[in-house]
Amino acid sequence: MYFTPFRIDRQAALDHPRQAVFARDADYYREEGVETLADLDGSGWLEEEAAHSVLDVARVVRCEPDMEDAGDVRMVEGGEVLELFGTAEPSRVIIEEAVKRSGDGWFPPFGRGSGCCTVAYRSDGHPDELCFWGTTGD
Repeated sequence: MYFTPFRIDRQAALDHPRQAVFARDADYYREEGVETLADLDGSGWLEEEAAHSVLDVARVVRCEPDMEDAGDVRMVEGGEVLELFGTAEPSRVIIEEAVKRSGDGWFPPFGRGSGCCTVAYRSDGHPDELCFWGTTGD
């Protein structure tokens, strides 16, 4: 689970933690001849061995639930937010608690190598952060 400052550009928001994790673990990937996150994405390395982190997802998509592909982060919006979090404007705490309780398999994403994203709101109803969560690896 990763929280980033709220941005209208969801892809830029996802790229932020991906870049941070790559920078932190860069020595590991550089052993494979990868110098940048773009190199890693294009190398096929993650297709053979998952990073077990936000590096395993690369694209933010809008699609129906459970229709995201491996590598996708699906936006959770509208009625699905209310269904999953019990409110149309979940706070960071509500999202954290719901995702942590999700171990019994009822919570998206349902496939490995994909994720979801939703907006976390401040108490005054304004968007505060974006939360990315998912299941990677095996």
